[in-house]
Amino acid sequence: MASLAFSPDGRTLAAGSVRGVQLWDLATSQTRITLPTGKLAPVAFSPDGRTLATSTSSSVGLWNVDLPDPSRAIRNICEAVDASLTPLEQSRYLHGQSAETGCQPAAP
Repeated sequence: MASLAFSPDGRTLAAGSVRGVQLWDLATSQTRITLPTGKLAPVAFSPDGRTLATSTSSSVGLWNVDLPDPSRAIRNICEAVDASLTPLEQSRYLHGQSAETGCQPAAP
């Protein structure tokens, strides 16, 4: 049996199971992150969607799940490394998205 919760913006699904809590990006149907809760944990998002509460029989865990959307994450990574993605990196990390979503060469 799993515990499910949708984020307030409807873009992320938290699914708690015996393997932990997986956060699913509903637009891409891909797992964004797995939280190691250790056992089946009921889950609930905070009203702003930035925190996920998990519960066990004896405690409550609060997780920062303010994950950026994929295009914002790519921009943040590009800014941090100050580089363009190679064609191989684009195919590996952009999962079929336009290369325009990825890092753009710096203007001369």
